[in-house]
Amino acid sequence: MQLLLDGKWKVTHVAYNESIAPLLEPSFVPEGWLDAQIPEEIHATLRNNGIIRGHVYSKDTDEERWIEEADWVYYKELFVPKSMQAKQVNITFKGLDTFCDIYLNGEKIGFGENMHAALTIDVTNSLRYGERNVFVVRFYSPIKYVEHLDQTDIFSITTSDRILARKAQMNYGWDFCGRCVTTGIWKSVEINAFNEAQIDHYYLYTKRVEGDKAYLALEIDTFANDEDLTAYQYRVSLDKDGENVLLSEGSLDHHLSLDLTVDQPLLWWPRPYGNPELYDFTLTIEKNGKIVQQKTQRFGIRTVQIIQENQVDGRSFIFAVNGRKLFIRGANWVPTKMIYTDITDEDYEVLMDYAEDGNISMLRIWGGGIYEHHKMFELCDEKGIMIWNDFMFACGIYPQNEEFLANAANEAELIIKEYRNYTSLVVWAGDNENGQAYGWAGRPYEFMNDKVSNVVLQEACRRLDPNRFYMPTSPYSPDEFFKGGDNPSSPYQGDAHIYIMSADPGVQEYRDYGKNYYKRIKGFKPRFMSEFGFISFPEKDTFYKFNFLNEPIRARGEMTEFLPFTNEYIDNLDHDKLIYYSQVYNSMAFKYWIEYFRSLKWTCAGSLYWKFNDPVADVNKDNIFPTHMATVDMYQLPKMTFYYTRRAYDDVIVTCEETPDGYDVYIISELMEDIKGLVTVEHRDFSGQVTVIKQLDALSVKDSSTLICHVNTSDIPIKNAAREYLRVAFITDNGTLDNRYYFKDIHEINQLQLEDAGLRIMNTKRQDNSITVTLRADKFARHVRLNILDKRAKYSDNYFEMDAGTEKTITISLYDPSDLESTVLYIEGENVPRIVQPLASI
Repeated sequence: MQLLLDGKWKVTHVAYNESIAPLLEPSFVPEGWLDAQIPEEIHATLRNNGIIRGHVYSKDTDEERWIEEADWVYYKELFVPKSMQAKQVNITFKGLDTFCDIYLNGEKIGFGENMHAALTIDVTNSLRYGERNVFVVRFYSPIKYVEHLDQTDIFSITTSDRILARKAQMNYGWDFCGRCVTTGIWKSVEINAFNEAQIDHYYLYTKRVEGDKAYLALEIDTFANDEDLTAYQYRVSLDKDGENVLLSEGSLDHHLSLDLTVDQPLLWWPRPYGNPELYDFTLTIEKNGKIVQQKTQRFGIRTVQIIQENQVDGRSFIFAVNGRKLFIRGANWVPTKMIYTDITDEDYEVLMDYAEDGNISMLRIWGGGIYEHHKMFELCDEKGIMIWNDFMFACGIYPQNEEFLANAANEAELIIKEYRNYTSLVVWAGDNENGQAYGWAGRPYEFMNDKVSNVVLQEACRRLDPNRFYMPTSPYSPDEFFKGGDNPSSPYQGDAHIYIMSADPGVQEYRDYGKNYYKRIKGFKPRFMSEFGFISFPEKDTFYKFNFLNEPIRARGEMTEFLPFTNEYIDNLDHDKLIYYSQVYNSMAFKYWIEYFRSLKWTCAGSLYWKFNDPVADVNKDNIFPTHMATVDMYQLPKMTFYYTRRAYDDVIVTCEETPDGYDVYIISELMEDIKGLVTVEHRDFSGQVTVIKQLDALSVKDSSTLICHVNTSDIPIKNAAREYLRVAFITDNGTLDNRYYFKDIHEINQLQLEDAGLRIMNTKRQDNSITVTLRADKFARHVRLNILDKRAKYSDNYFEMDAGTEKTITISLYDPSDLESTVLYIEGENVPRIVQPLASI
């Protein structure tokens, strides 16, 4: 039997460590306390009660510091029916943030110290059955609670207090979010009563697939509470589309290890390599023929391995799923909202749709946030999106004492058991950049001895999830005795995080002379790029809503350091141009890097850009905006760079890679068949003049990066670099793939001499939830954008370019076509004045 304690609680604040003895008296009544709708973090409660503001650009985060410096007391009274009385009764707090005492009817029953770990307390003999009960949870200020703790040998790139608390690290302030140190009951609370044995946990995994059989294993651990198990039976079933494909029954024991076989298995594949086939798994416990407990989930049959083999200049780091090597096309993920109780299932649904649409095959859950909700994993299972999950430690050196390690060990055990049965989860990483943090702290060779990642978390994964790859840190060089083994971010092995972000080559006075120039990435050949990124502002709609008062941009140096010409736009409060050119910089730099990594296939075997999404958050005092490196902004609008990265992650692309004397033309394919076609390299101008530089038959070799030809710079008669560009195309029986390259670099991309494109709508058509629009451009059209305000839709392409004298057809698929007649489709671009098409006329 279960009793859910979600819903209305009362909450108030008291001074740090102040006695709450009067609040525990039977005569106490919480008059004047706020209502909190649990699960609900305290900032959300205060905001919902009108006491603090929401997230806006004009806010100084210091105005809410008092919240993190206070203690917060939650109060819940409930009637527990006599029917709840049982042999075992537990209360489980699924999320307590963070340091807190728990009281039941005036008596302390537990202590919480880890935001990420559920806390279960035996209340069998503490509850009053058939009576009123009172729970009180007293949270201590997470800032003041750690002030007295030993900080010897710890290190943080931000504030040290975060390192001492098992809390989401980004809430202490990061480059993409302002400080908001959370507190409260942030997940559900429930009381569970039972008299019979229960499934404590189970572990289901694929051992191997051979021929037409899949060999699975299932481990079941039972909580018996001294119960005699002779009367208990288990039943395991696996069904596909309503038909049973596996059934196993037998006597229950405290621990069971079962070998299971599935004939003619349908395998789970990550997108887009095949279907993410899922089976319906059911584990049932019966006592004397009566069902006592049942666990269900969806499960995919698949194998995953990391291939690490010696190469000419390093060692590979290649993901192979079901025996097939994959070039990983993915991104990093951060929580969608800074106040985690604001996150909804719809947030995950919207963003996972964008991930699927954005050609993402893997998301890395970054270690500075939270262990994400099960909804995200369920959607990734269904959509075939692999998950790389960091443990929640980031950018620091954490305490190595026994108390902290025990806390981390408990967290790891609970988290691994909670998530290990998801098919989409393919790798655990101990932390984000803690190995590098030792170098930042001036102790570069000590990272190998870190007890959190190299002992506690590694042992937990080895014991509880031995069939999933574990890496102690990211970036990570697995072999300390191999080339680059003394550098966690070595390009010669493992994965790498590289940030070389400046669009300015450094030729100007007082600049860094190219040290941070983005094209320097060509000097590296990383085995797997798990982090890299560039700054940009969000979509205009998001920017102006968040900065509703249209305030001047603060902390401008973060933008102008990388793109100096934006100084002018900031000075002139020309936010439209600032937004646009920041996104151009971000998009073109991402394109340059991703195409380079893909040209290195299989030397480089994956690309996870930083980052896919951004949280709704305040702005950090030292940073320019709270959403500034993502492809989908904090209000869940896809930016220009979403479409750039989507195109760069297409199954087949044709590219021009810069060389000292020209360009190498590549066709890069993830498909498993060769494709014949014709490659053309054209020198064009914005008015439509075309000179064919090269034209040749070409073969795109399956699952490879193929060098097709070289183009010498001397063969390209550039007359005006501001009006000319290269177009490379691969023409096949199934259509044409093309790409464009400018002779102006990003730092001078605002100098393009564009004319009005003369863009016009040739035809529009609506059928059910889809709108088809055909456009024609008389002159070159740059970054043509289509949008229907406040309507979520999939665009077959967007922020695209059109050569002079060409047509292009775009399909817009709407999620909700209601009230469409009252709005408009608008089309605009860098050299395309806005065109407005009322949708009622289509």
